[in-house]
Amino acid sequence: MIQVYALKKSFSIRKSGLFQQPSCIRAVDGISFTIPRGHTLGMVGESGSGKSTAARAMLRLIEPDNGSVIVDGTNVGSLSRHDLRLFRRNMQIVFQDPYGALNPRMTVGKIVSEALKTHTSMTIKEMKDRTMKLLEITGLQGDHYDRYPHEFSGGQRQRIGIARAIALNPKFIVLDEPVSALDVSIQGQILNLLAELRERLSLTYLFVAHDLAVVEHISDRIVVMYLGKIVEENSKIGLYREPLHPYTKSLLKSIPEKKPVKHGFAALRGEIPSPENPPPGCHFSPRCPHVMDVCREVYPYSRNIGDAKVACHLY
Repeated sequence: MIQVYALKKSFSIRKSGLFQQPSCIRAVDGISFTIPRGHTLGMVGESGSGKSTAARAMLRLIEPDNGSVIVDGTNVGSLSRHDLRLFRRNMQIVFQDPYGALNPRMTVGKIVSEALKTHTSMTIKEMKDRTMKLLEITGLQGDHYDRYPHEFSGGQRQRIGIARAIALNPKFIVLDEPVSALDVSIQGQILNLLAELRERLSLTYLFVAHDLAVVEHISDRIVVMYLGKIVEENSKIGLYREPLHPYTKSLLKSIPEKKPVKHGFAALRGEIPSPENPPPGCHFSPRCPHVMDVCREVYPYSRNIGDAKVACHLY
């Protein structure tokens, strides 16, 4: 089980003016959630909501300011540099850009077997056999072993990234918008592969995305982030049937229909505020159709509504 408690991450921004004080951006502002073993938690929100920062802080690819992340009983934040390196075999990440995440000077075989070389005592033959097996189960072929990343399509490169991520049989994988850079037809193939690997290898996923239509196909529960905070957590069925937070409702209405409609689709009005100077009270209040006076003054506490949680003064 993955447990996240009060995770925070801020960035300091220097100003160009001589007498201007640096400002602080709260990219992740005290989020908490759990992911049961073998399940997938979707994390959605607009660009700038803090999704990727939260995911990378969980793995300590960037150091969080506060909070704790517990992976199967181990507090990741308390690990020393040496222990963290050893523990990384239990948690991996698949990045958004499949080409940028692969070393262009290394062959596929070396890319996928690099983790095996670092974390195991396998012989060269054992590493090659294991790498060939990984290529096979991710939909690649044996003759891809000696090729370079530029010789592959976007979907094939993402398969290479997935093969590298599962090489050490990790318990937890962060999927940081793994299909957003791919064609729609290829997205389905990668999502099906990820779902198959989850069942086959008993993996636990955090699936980060901005596309609610994609998240629906792979997630068991979904958290919705807005300006560094979680505004709603709900089951997949509950969120798509009866969303609670006005922001979630707006996101769902902004998904284009599969069939043509006369007046297009309902776009979410306004833009996400600057995280450097968020509005007082509820951060969504400048864009909310149900805004009240209290919304502009007090940030709402998260409340349990059945199986869901929502941070909104309407409840």
